[in-house]
This record gives sequence, C-alpha cells and structure tokens, in this order.
Amino acid sequence: MASMARAPKTTQTAPPHPLVAHLQGRIEGLTSAVLVFPLFLVYQLGILSGRGQNGVDFVTQALIRVSHRDLSQYLVILAGLLVAYAAVVVLLRRRGQLAPRAFVPMLVESTFYALIMGSIIVFVIRQFAGIVPGLVVGGAGPLDVVVISAGAGFHEELIFRVILMGGLAWLLTGLTGARRAWLLALVLSSLAFSLAHHIGPVGEPFTFAAFVYRTLAGVFFALVYQIRGFAVAAWTHALYDVYVLSLTA
Repeated sequence: MASMARAPKTTQTAPPHPLVAHLQGRIEGLTSAVLVFPLFLVYQLGILSGRGQNGVDFVTQALIRVSHRDLSQYLVILAGLLVAYAAVVVLLRRRGQLAPRAFVPMLVESTFYALIMGSIIVFVIRQFAGIVPGLVVGGAGPLDVVVISAGAGFHEELIFRVILMGGLAWLLTGLTGARRAWLLALVLSSLAFSLAHHIGPVGEPFTFAAFVYRTLAGVFFALVYQIRGFAVAAWTHALYDVYVLSLTA
C-alpha cells in the first residue's frame, strides 16, 4: 500500500496584546493625524469661549482668515473637517488600517510618559538649580486647563517637533549626516521651544530655572516624537499640561 502523505500541521500564534502591538512601531502619517484630531477639535471649539489661544497657533489665524472672521463660517469649516475626519476613520477601518481600540494603547502610553516626565525633570532641576519653576496659569478653571493643554499638545508639537525639528534635521542631513543632524535639530528645537514661552506680550519673565526646565521638557517631547511619532508626543504634552495645571490652578 502506498503511504499517504500527511499535510504539515500549521500552528497559529495568538495575536499580540493591543498595547504590545502598538509599541512595535512608530506611529506615522495619517494614523497620527487621526489620533491627534480630537486635541485639535477640543482646542478650536474651546477658544471660542475666550480661553487662552496658544502662542504658536497659526492654524486658527488661517481659519479665521478663510472664514472672513464670521463665526458661522468658522463653525461650518470645523464641521466640514469633522465630517472629513469621520470619513477617513471609516475608510481606514474598512481597510483594516485603524481600529477604535488604537486610541486606548496610545492614551495609556502617553499618560505613562506624562506622569514620569515631570518627576524626572523636576528632580534634575532641584539637584542642579535648587529651584522648581512655577507653571501656574492664574484663574484657570477645569475647562481652561483642558483647552490650554489641548492647544499646547497639538500646536506646539506641530510647530516645534514636526515642522522645526523635522525641517532642521532634513536641512542638516546633507551637511553633517543623519544622526548628527537629528541631534542638532533636537537641541535647537528644544531651545526654541523654551525661549518661545518668554517672547511676546503674554510671555513669562525670563528666569534661568524656567528656561532650563522647558528646554529639558522640549528634549523629552522631541525624543518621544522621534521614537514614537507625532500623536504620542502631542498627547503626552497635552496630558502632562493637564496634570501640572490641575495641580497649580
């Protein structure tokens, strides 16, 4: 009798935990944009009530020009952006490129970074400067804290990490090599991030401790951005500001 060949057994491995799968790669492009849109929307609606506009918010200025300073047109533009956002989310879900649960591990990761960030930076400042700079926003209520933090997370990470740091790294790569260009871009963008808080009519009075504190914060956010992407950096920044401002408001 001819022997019957047995089909090889296939072993099925269980899919990794969502948080493990989330940490396996940097969040890029369209996925980052989808994950940070809630921060953008909360801020754009929140500033309508007069709560603090972020100092590097150039997006709102553009929206105001496009809407001809008309509130109803401004709201129509936001509604259109929301519809487009919902359509992108549905399309990505159908293609299997995004699941609603993707928000959960991203928020868990960002919360973890936000909580450890303050402890590390404040410890360093205490050791070397003996001072912990105040981060008080006078008279800020709970809604103010949320709006201010959402604006800082979205707009400051967009300007200082995505545009400034990314642009500098791109420009310097041909001169110094990719690794050194990235390091120089990280340092320069972190210094600019800190200095921006002391410039303009609403800027804080310059103190060495506050400048060093925010430079270190900028370095931290830059590392998160470079390793994990814009979405995680923006949410880490926003949640960190919520934490700090809630304690000091």
